[in-house]
Amino acid sequence: MSHLLQGIKSKLIVYLILLSVGNAGCDIKEKKVTPNKATYVSPSINYKGQFRPGYVRKSVSLNPNAIRNQTRSKYYYKTKGKYIRYRTRKK
Repeated sequence: MSHLLQGIKSKLIVYLILLSVGNAGCDIKEKKVTPNKATYVSPSINYKGQFRPGYVRKSVSLNPNAIRNQTRSKYYYKTKGKYIRYRTRKK
């Protein structure tokens, strides 16, 4: 009788281990945490003793299209002056 119970216990332990590993494997997905709303940053004093006023920080989108558009926009406004100066010089 004890031999039979020991066999059931070992099978049960193996089953529980496999079940826990299986559940952990399914939960590996990367979860994106995005703020649902804008965040208020409270006013503060910086290390030089200067006052920093409070402001509202917008929520950030992790959408790949939004990130691509943001980098394009930064590049455009960074290089816009260079291209405009080049065009006026050429005339």
